[in-house]
Amino acid sequence: MNRMKIMVVDDNTVNLATIEQELSDRYDIIPMLTGRRAIKYLYRETCDMILLDVQMPIMDGIETLREIRTQENGVDVPVIFLTARRDAQTVLEGSKLGIVDFITKPFDSDNLKQRIDTVFKKLGVLPLENEELYERINGIYNGLLNLEEEKVLKDIDEMLQFKMDDDILGRLNNVKMKLEAGNTEGAIEMTEHIKDMLDHLLDGLDGKTLAPISMAEIITRLNAALDDLEAFKTNEALERLKDLKGCDIPNDIRKELKKSIEYLKNYDDIEAKKIIENMVMFVNNNEETTNSRHGVGYRSSRLS
Repeated sequence: MNRMKIMVVDDNTVNLATIEQELSDRYDIIPMLTGRRAIKYLYRETCDMILLDVQMPIMDGIETLREIRTQENGVDVPVIFLTARRDAQTVLEGSKLGIVDFITKPFDSDNLKQRIDTVFKKLGVLPLENEELYERINGIYNGLLNLEEEKVLKDIDEMLQFKMDDDILGRLNNVKMKLEAGNTEGAIEMTEHIKDMLDHLLDGLDGKTLAPISMAEIITRLNAALDDLEAFKTNEALERLKDLKGCDIPNDIRKELKKSIEYLKNYDDIEAKKIIENMVMFVNNNEETTNSRHGVGYRSSRLS
């Protein structure tokens, strides 16, 4: 795929050089010292995005963008304003001209890259990775549990701007409809369903043959992870749990296993230990039930 071109318009040569240095590893940068030069360039060439300084002499960012929007090559190009002052008038004028974002100077280079990537993801130019999608869905899920309906609706509206799988998109719209209808419980249930779908994608479970494992072996591995935690061997416990994910374990156990892994990744071995102990008790109970029924199979009770 061809590298995308980003035009940077700023009357400060130091700013231009800094931005070019930060972004040139992934984008072709077109530096412009004045709005007039940017406009002249767009008469004959195209670019994929414009980073436009607002406070410039002679022709400021607002005037420059007004002229750019009259050109064939500038009508739809996404523009991010770079501004030292985010006053109400600038925001209003920028919004009228289709600004996709404002970045206040001075800015952090990592934040700049993230904001650019976000715009390209919303346009479908860059893919929204499943890991990032999962994190955003998980944030919505936690917001629902905390009854932050207004914030959740705002987060969903932002997510719906991204290009994503139709199955995920449709279910996310369903979450929004349930929430707007006052059905928070239904919204939570659907969000859990989306998380399960993404879990399978992230774990590579679709079409994958999982290793068979007995209830007794699950207990053995979970107890071994608990022994590691007792000895403060967090990484060893984490690797044991990751290996267990590759086995054919009940869905309820898989969900709790993922929770414990996330806690261990954040070095919260106390919470992880509680979940693992709960899983051991749960599997023990189900093994006893299965044995008493002489091979009837896994009981479908849920972890609490």
